[in-house]
Amino acid sequence: MKTKKTISITGGTGHLGINLIKALLDQEYLVKALIRHSSFPLIHPGLTWIKGDLNSPKALSSLTDKSDAIIHCASAISLGEMAHDSIYEVNVKGTQNLLKVCLDKAIRFIYISSSTATEDPIKNEVFDENRSYRSDKTFYYAWTKAQAELQVLETIKKNNLDAFIIRPTAIVGPQDPGPSRFGRTILDLHKGKLSFITDGGYNMVDVRDLSQTIINSISKGKKGSIYLTGGQYISLQELARLACPNKIPSVLSLDVLIKLLPVINLYTWFFKLRWPINKESLTTLKYAPKRMDCSKAIKDLGHTNRATQKSVEDLIEWFNENKMT
Repeated sequence: MKTKKTISITGGTGHLGINLIKALLDQEYLVKALIRHSSFPLIHPGLTWIKGDLNSPKALSSLTDKSDAIIHCASAISLGEMAHDSIYEVNVKGTQNLLKVCLDKAIRFIYISSSTATEDPIKNEVFDENRSYRSDKTFYYAWTKAQAELQVLETIKKNNLDAFIIRPTAIVGPQDPGPSRFGRTILDLHKGKLSFITDGGYNMVDVRDLSQTIINSISKGKKGSIYLTGGQYISLQELARLACPNKIPSVLSLDVLIKLLPVINLYTWFFKLRWPINKESLTTLKYAPKRMDCSKAIKDLGHTNRATQKSVEDLIEWFNENKMT
């Protein structure tokens, strides 16, 4: 009888993490997942929750003990609304701590990064894995993802760690109990809670397809490689039409919003906005790559991605079934 592989996961309670755990269990892997609290979102005989965080060497050692691979999904995702110290603590120091624990173990290290870790494209150039790392700290979350990637690559070079990097774009689709940032946007659009949108957009990948690509990478990923795993570029206006075709919010230009940032910042000093409107969030939408080359992940990992329309439809159906508001 073939022995089942054991896969460890950080960020197991997040949007990607919970979908990835369920997909692994469905494919008869054993799973160990790190959790910071005692309220387990999923109970399964093949799943073991390890209580702790990325600052606990004991918890990380228990998490990775006798595992075949660790998938490091945990991340502090921020578009300017979180303190820099908190973002750095999770994204850079947390990755360093996990790398140290894995050095003495025969384990594959799969780092889930972000397509924002590299410099924004100029005009309409093709966006692939061969871009320079982001050096400007203005978009701090993206800069920390770049720093974490560099830590992974340095550990591969110095210590011969069996590791590689996967760079997803914005993740959408069910199941999204958080909900995630884009999940909340889609839900608010569907419920008519957004009074306006802007004219930017982003490349989106379905969480189910990304999860399968990550599972494929357990056996197919090549040490030292970086894989861009994107999907379809979609504007916020298109997203609004998919979420609620009968009630599309007014559109304000990104350039106008950027010029109005001093006024917006003053307003948010006194009144909390439902969504962060700042330089980080606006430039992310403005410079999002429209021409993305994911051929490496398609060739090596069998990466696929369904149409964003299907992702949005399925997510809204899931929100309605679970009475999300």
